[in-house]
Amino acid sequence: MSDPAGKGEYGRYIETDKVAMGVWVRLVKLFVTWKLIFFAGTRKRTWMQASNDQLTILTRSKHWKVGLGLLGGLSDGQVDFLLEYARLNAERVERVFRTTALLLITIPVGAIVAINEVSPTLMEDLGFGDEPFFIGLMTGWGVVVGYLMLVAWRSRDLVDFMAFEVARRKLANTKTTQ
Repeated sequence: MSDPAGKGEYGRYIETDKVAMGVWVRLVKLFVTWKLIFFAGTRKRTWMQASNDQLTILTRSKHWKVGLGLLGGLSDGQVDFLLEYARLNAERVERVFRTTALLLITIPVGAIVAINEVSPTLMEDLGFGDEPFFIGLMTGWGVVVGYLMLVAWRSRDLVDFMAFEVARRKLANTKTTQ
């Protein structure tokens, strides 16, 4: 299907900076959640999480080094834009996580506990006395909420990464003006 406006992929979105957004897409691929899940326990930095210096650990990681390389070709304004973009993204992801946790875990568990306190046999009387079903349902919902928590963690990692680059550039600019 051809694009009649000739704008390509970004023609469907609000126009921003194509170069910066191209870097954003590549950064998001570096900070994917599945890598956090599968490789978290196999990396040395995972075992250093009890350290009070988290940034030194991260600045040695491959995804930060590659990410800094991607940002190297961007102007300060483009990096500032991506930092704000990452912040907005992280806030939205956090809201999705909190809402999902509320809807899938907090409200159902609270309702079941409240019903059980008022009428301990009501659930069985209604035909919902099958404990394995509820345990399976809650486990499934817990997995969904746990995954969304990791997605929120990763989106916050992007904010931290971008803030680090902004700070690094400010220091470099200070050194060149002295």
